[in-house]
Amino acid sequence: MASVARLNRQRNKRLARVRAGLRKGNRAGKNRIYFHVTGRHLYAQVVDDAAGKTLLSCSTLDKSLQQKETKSFTNKEYSAKLATVLVGKMQAASLKLDEGYIFDRGAKLYHGRVKSFADTLREKGVKI
Repeated sequence: MASVARLNRQRNKRLARVRAGLRKGNRAGKNRIYFHVTGRHLYAQVVDDAAGKTLLSCSTLDKSLQQKETKSFTNKEYSAKLATVLVGKMQAASLKLDEGYIFDRGAKLYHGRVKSFADTLREKGVKI
């Protein structure tokens, strides 16, 4: 079994690597789409780093996503639904989908739920 200290070191290295790439890639001042996974729910935010404000957010806690009673809303199906809801909110807030966004996955690896979320955003027309 892997030690907790080693897993934390790997997570911190991955997080530092991802954040460094975000800083390099965001010299144009693009908005950032942040995706976060917990044990029970998924969260997504559109953040304007220049102004230091969250423009909009959504999660699987929204009643529109909770169609059936389950313990966890963190599978690939719900990540795709969350991306669809986020695009709808972006259109309602009149944010341009094709202006270009930075995708912030945090310390999560780019597979599974994270990949499903990003792919669905791209299918809906968001340029990331």
